[in-house]
Formats: sequence, structure tokens, C-alpha cells
Amino acid sequence: MMYFNNSEIQIYRRRKKGNTDRYAMSATFTAFSGDIQPASQERVEFVSGRIGAVFTGFVDTTVDIKEGDQISVSGKRYSVKGVQIWSGAGLLDHKELLLTSQDA
Repeated sequence: MMYFNNSEIQIYRRRKKGNTDRYAMSATFTAFSGDIQPASQERVEFVSGRIGAVFTGFVDTTVDIKEGDQISVSGKRYSVKGVQIWSGAGLLDHKELLLTSQDA
């Protein structure tokens, strides 16, 4: 697998507000390099059926990103719906992200 780190990704995580039962999305204050690409037609139909709303992202395995996080890339916002770690077998170790656009 080969991907290009052509985007700067800002991660936002849902965090509890003080001692309340309320939550808010807040930045993790670290930007990471990654690659965002439109998802395949099969994956688009499986996830939400909206063409142009589903994307695949690639980041290094050291990036702390989880399902439920949101990311911002060049002003566009995406929700992280899935995270898969790929390593070994001659692959470039990376995490593959299933993303849905919040702007579409």
C-alpha cells in the first residue's frame, strides 16, 4: 500500500464538559500529515449511499485517532466511522480511516 501525506489533518475529539453530563468537540492541538481520497463505489453504497460523501483516509500508525473523532482538512470536516490498522506483509504500516463528510 502506498499513500501520500498531502494533507494536514487536525483531530477533534468529544470531551466531557467539566462535571456535567454534556460533551463538546475540541481540538487535540496537534496536526498530522495524511491522505484523504474519495471512497470506492462499493464502500459508498455500504456506508451511507451518498456519492461524494464517503472518503478513505490514511495516516501513520502513531496517530492517535479513534472512531467517533472528527477531523478537519483544509476547512472541510469529516467524521471518523472506522479505523483499521495495516502492518507487516511488506506493507507500509498505516491506519486506514473510513470518513463521512460533514459538509455534504
